Order: sequence, then structure tokens, then C-alpha cells
Amino acid sequence: MKNLCPPLFLNHKERLAFFLFLLGVLICTLGYKYYQFHTLKSQKFPQIQASVILQYQKTKGQKRYFVLKLKSDFGTFYTTSWEDLKNLKNKKVSLKLILEKVNFWDFIKGFYAPSFQLALLQEEDFRKPLRDFILQQHQTLLMGEYYLSLFLSDPLPLPWRELAQSYGIAHIFAISGYHTGILSALGFLILGWIYTPLHKRYFPYRNRYFDLGVIVLSLLIGYYFLLTQSPSYLRALAMSCIAFFLLFRGLDILRLESFFWSIAILLAFFPSLIFSIGFYFSCLGVLYIFLFFKYFKIPHSFLQKFLYGLSINISTFFLMGIVVYYFFPPFSPLSLSSILLTPLFSLYYPFVFIAHFIGFGGLLDSVLLWWVSLKTHTIILQPNFYLFIFCNFLTILAIFYRYAFFHFFCLILFIIYMALFCILKYYKIQFLHIKKFYLVFFLKSVKIPRLF
Repeated sequence: MKNLCPPLFLNHKERLAFFLFLLGVLICTLGYKYYQFHTLKSQKFPQIQASVILQYQKTKGQKRYFVLKLKSDFGTFYTTSWEDLKNLKNKKVSLKLILEKVNFWDFIKGFYAPSFQLALLQEEDFRKPLRDFILQQHQTLLMGEYYLSLFLSDPLPLPWRELAQSYGIAHIFAISGYHTGILSALGFLILGWIYTPLHKRYFPYRNRYFDLGVIVLSLLIGYYFLLTQSPSYLRALAMSCIAFFLLFRGLDILRLESFFWSIAILLAFFPSLIFSIGFYFSCLGVLYIFLFFKYFKIPHSFLQKFLYGLSINISTFFLMGIVVYYFFPPFSPLSLSSILLTPLFSLYYPFVFIAHFIGFGGLLDSVLLWWVSLKTHTIILQPNFYLFIFCNFLTILAIFYRYAFFHFFCLILFIIYMALFCILKYYKIQFLHIKKFYLVFFLKSVKIPRLF
């Protein structure tokens, strides 16, 4: 059936006009960033205030020092301290920076700068009461930090990060479009139950779905300011706002053009996102979903829709494989469980969200602690750079050609990776023997720990 929805733009002149508008926004954004950069560089040792996002310890020689990831008014950056620091995570600090070697390019994408005169400020993070409310519902700090990561986009604790890598479920811990969809559905369900009687009695002339959509979007926008940092959630929020606008204007929300324009809008207002790997993964995953919608029509029966949704999850998992493992090479056959765990998360997430809201967040702690205590084995299996480029090239081709969408080459290679690990684990083949296979041509590195 032919799509009767009107196009996003009527002609190329409208597209050009909107592109020039976004270009103007980008110039203004970069101009303001340069003003911030110039203001800081004009001072020999600028003193700034920032929030500590992450703190961890490293060793150089026989000396230990702390690495701090900080967020300030002008962006995110790293610094180090050789002092014996207490836990400063989520605290406000004051420090002086040495920006001698930082250029404007580094300033945009995030940088490292030495610092001194680090001092703790009395001012507390505005989210501290919410953090305390979540932490008080758990008997172990590990579970408290796990849920802080799940709800407030805090860094994921190391044991959970290792588990996420082994099971291939890191994407469900990074607040993104998947979480936005779940929260939106939950919001429509709860608010619809409250709003529907009021709508029928006082203003039946209004569009109930439009009103609920505005309320839910407002809550999602408020949630973004609560998170303060999450490129993947920012992309999802922008896509949600654009989809809402297109839907009630009678436009097709599944057009690829709408998706690319939403990315352009985000990059115009937030140019630093171009350096975010999480933003890249998020956009790529949504692109694969859009391509699936493009080449496979949505069925009508419930069973067919269920299988259709499962197929989207499986295809996205395999299509993202090479790209994900290029940046995060730890690999395990357990990652196949992501195909099952990802849809189950859509039930788990609203359950624990409501459980924390009513003060019973620790209901599943014993089960989750048992799960995270299980030992998993991974190998470092990193795809070659040229294979990574080839996958991105196939992705571009998939926009225009159906056959490229399947990424036959990448899918087969990903299956070979899993088979390779199983062979190594059960038949004890050594790394030197692997070099005889042509697979090594496609790999940047293979590091196998002692498992046997």
C-alpha cells in the first residue's frame, strides 16, 4: 500500500533553508564554545567549580594517584591528583587548571588537564536526596550503585560492567531510547488512568492522546535535566520530540530523512556529541531498526507482531556486533543471551522503577547479587580497522539497497568469532595455532587468558 503521508519537506529549497538554519545554529554554538575557551585560556590558572562524576585509582611506578572525571559549566574533562583523596564522587569541588596544552579541538571533545589546589565545596548535588532515597533501600553499596546507574546514569560499578560485557547487555544499562520507550509507555498507562475520567467529564473536545503526549514529553525533558549527562538519552529525547511533532502533523515518523534531520539538529546544538561513542552506538542502533521497518512491513496478527519484534532484536544484535566489539573487544558466547535479556528488561525496568518509587527497591537484590557473583570468561577479540570501515560502508549502502542491510559478511564473521571461542574453550587450541587460519587477517588483536 502506498504511503499517503505528506513529505517532511516539499522541495529541495525547503531542505536547503533548514540546513542553512542549522548551520547558523552550529556556528553560534561553536562561537559560544570558543568564547568560553578564550575566557579560560586568557587566565594563567583559571579556577573553576565542577562536579566529580567518576573517581578511580591508578598506579605509576610504585606511586598511586587518583583520576577524576569532572563536569563543569563548559563541559566534561579529566584531571589527576596525587593527594590521598577520600571519596569525592558526586561532590562539588573547586580547583585550578593548567590549560597550556589544551587547544580548541580538545576543549570541544573533552580533555585532560593537570590541576592543583583541589578543594571540596560545601555545596551538595541537588540529586543527593534522591540518591540517598535509592541507596537506603539496599543493604549493599554494590546494589545501590547499580540502581543509581540504572536510574540516574551514574557510572556502572566494575562487577556489573564486567557482567554487562560478558552478556552483551551494556546497552540496557546506558539510559537511551529503549528506556525512553519503556518510561513513555509507563507514563501513558498511569497518566491515562488518571486523565481519562477528567477528559470525559470536563473537556471531551480535546485530543486526549495529544494532551497525554505533551505531559509525558514534559516529564521526559525534566528527567533529562535530572540526569545532567547522557548523550544516548539526549538523542532519544530529541527523537521522541520530533516523532511527536511529526505524528500530530500527519507526517510519517518512520522516514529515514526524519531520523537524519534529528541527528543534524542535535549536532547543531551539541557539537561535542560527534565525539561520543555512546551517541554513535545509539544512532546506529536506531538506524538499523528504521532499516528493518523499511524493508520488512509490520504484520497484523499478534503472533506475527511478536515474532517481528523478536526479529528486530536479533537483527540489531548481529548487525551491531562488529562495530561494538571494535571499541569494546571483550567477547563471550554469553553475549547471545542478550537476545533474550533485552526484551525481558522491558518488564524488569518498570517493575524496579515502581518498586523504588514505593520504597521496596531491594526486592530482587539477592537474585541479582547471585547473578553478578557468577564467574564469566571473556577473550579480547578486536576486529580489524578495515573491517570496521567496511561495516560502516555496508550500513550506508543498506540505506539504498536491501541486500546490504543483512551485512552477510559481518554476520558470518561474528558467528565465526563465537565458534572460535567455543573451540578454544573446549578443545584447548593455543593462540599460535590460530595464526594459521585466515581469520587473523580480519582481527586487530586476539588475547586469550588461561582458562583451561
